Amino acid sequence: MPFSIGIDYDPSRLRGALSKLGDDGSSPIWERLRARFSVQADAILRDDAIDVPWPEVLNVIREFGSASTQKALGFRFLPNERARSKVATFVAETKQARAAKDALALQISEADIQPRLNALGFSRQLKPFQCRDLARLLSLPHGANFSVPGAGKTTVTFALSLLAATADSHLFVVAPKAAFPAWRGIVAECVDTAAPYWVREEFTVLSGSEVENEMALRSGARRFLMSYDLLVRQQSIIAAYFSRQAAHLVLDESHRMKAGLASQRGAFLINIASSPARRDILSGTPMPQDANDMASQLGFLWPGQGYDLQIQRGVSPRQVLGDLYVRTTKHELGLTPAVRHFHDVSMADGQLALYGVVKDELLRQITKAIARAGQPDFLSARKSVMRLLQLSTNPTLALQAMTRDKGNISSGIADQVVEEGASLKMRAVCSHVRALAKEGKKTVIWTIFTQSIFDLERLLADLNPVSLFGGVPTGEMSDGNTREGRLLRFHQDPFCKVMIANPAAAGEGISLHTVCHDAIYLDRSYVSTHYLQSIDRIHRLGLAPGTETNIHIYRTKAPAGLGSVDLSVSRRLAQKIHGLEHLLDDLDLRQLALDEDEADDPIDYDVDMQDLVDLVEELEGRQPIEGQEEA
Repeated sequence: MPFSIGIDYDPSRLRGALSKLGDDGSSPIWERLRARFSVQADAILRDDAIDVPWPEVLNVIREFGSASTQKALGFRFLPNERARSKVATFVAETKQARAAKDALALQISEADIQPRLNALGFSRQLKPFQCRDLARLLSLPHGANFSVPGAGKTTVTFALSLLAATADSHLFVVAPKAAFPAWRGIVAECVDTAAPYWVREEFTVLSGSEVENEMALRSGARRFLMSYDLLVRQQSIIAAYFSRQAAHLVLDESHRMKAGLASQRGAFLINIASSPARRDILSGTPMPQDANDMASQLGFLWPGQGYDLQIQRGVSPRQVLGDLYVRTTKHELGLTPAVRHFHDVSMADGQLALYGVVKDELLRQITKAIARAGQPDFLSARKSVMRLLQLSTNPTLALQAMTRDKGNISSGIADQVVEEGASLKMRAVCSHVRALAKEGKKTVIWTIFTQSIFDLERLLADLNPVSLFGGVPTGEMSDGNTREGRLLRFHQDPFCKVMIANPAAAGEGISLHTVCHDAIYLDRSYVSTHYLQSIDRIHRLGLAPGTETNIHIYRTKAPAGLGSVDLSVSRRLAQKIHGLEHLLDDLDLRQLALDEDEADDPIDYDVDMQDLVDLVEELEGRQPIEGQEEA
């Protein structure tokens, strides 16, 4: 009689248990499993049972569950009644995913998509590439849509939910708040008013307390929209909802969970992954930093399949994914390629001196934080990096912060920086915007610092700017202080010639392409998602044929030998975009990365290190007075 290992599933705790059945003593496989989980912090080990998150049980089934493996190791798995259907679904999906990965067999033709949607009251005419993506997604039990922003991922996913719906299934979308308007408006945009109620039902936004949201989930509504932040704060009611209700769970901007188990957001989503009837992830930039960003998303989409482990072991995401995703590229949208322009601007004397004085100290802080024994102090390292970026763009802001931190900046240098005011780069950006405004053009300026937004608002007050950053609340379009009200003003007010925005807060979920075709980057961070997503606010589906889109990237020149933080950002963005291009086989991304590679380095070869030393000494008052040179 083979050694028996029972499998149990607890839907309320989202955990599973492996247990010894009968009185068969022990066996090598049981000891192997105990050793495996003995080092896992969230595992509970007893003599006769191992209690772990359900995805870990699925990993064990994938690794040891084949009949040949069980026979060779002399044991068998015996799922109980609570676990049997979950295990059966997992086994079926494993076989389906492995077959589809190498050669996806369509279960529906592209030609059948539109007629089936029309029969439901879906009135929007889909583009050919949207029908293609839908046919592929409908042929998979769970899907990944990595199409470029502006390709209609929201429309495709809503259509997918209609065609994949069962009699009692719900649609539950988790998205950044910036994407809420797109989801709230999708039903009215796509569905005829004569359609059945379940087709034209609007989304219920879950934004209240746990009690309020629990009532909404039990109200009979079938479509829900919730933010990632609130999801984390109300985990218990959401987990209970998915355990009792067949639902289609969609993660919009799924790269938001890239931290995986290292974040509350990622850990919760991975642990509930087996509960929804269908899962879909949407992201135009699924790898913001590197290939590992894909691991947690695949762990959510295909729990227990091991795709996340393959990526963590260094296997190429493209090799891991095969045909398990869809992607519409910019080229397929028929857009005129965006033109990228690089503008390199020198520093004023005070800014250059301050940059030269503090650069080495900041580099020491970064090196010390990274090399710290045990756990690197990335928070301190990031703070120093952001200070360098501030110095490159807004030296007054950097000086204020450094004075608060240490207060030991030379008074001569500090006085010079204050006297200079806005950096030459910021002044050049303002001049550029005014030139475009004289031509009747609207411009969006992107900057990563909120204080720079305020400074630009002051400098460009004559152009009636609006701004978007993290502190601007969502609300009604009629309220000029809300995000929606400011967007409406930028679109409709002919005297409002510029929007100044933070890409982390406004790079997703908004469309500016109908009124704006010029974007200016005062500065950029190392996060490729912020850059790529912000470009797509003005370069997306719906642009008039032949419309030229211009992307202007301003960088600060630094003397040879001193080092330019803007050059470092440009180089790293190119590397990350090359990685994304390799995954998605997207020629537009390749060209974008090549533009970064081929741009002239923002190095000022007219200023050498000795010139910089002399300038610092001059501003610090350590140079001899003119006519009294030292012997």
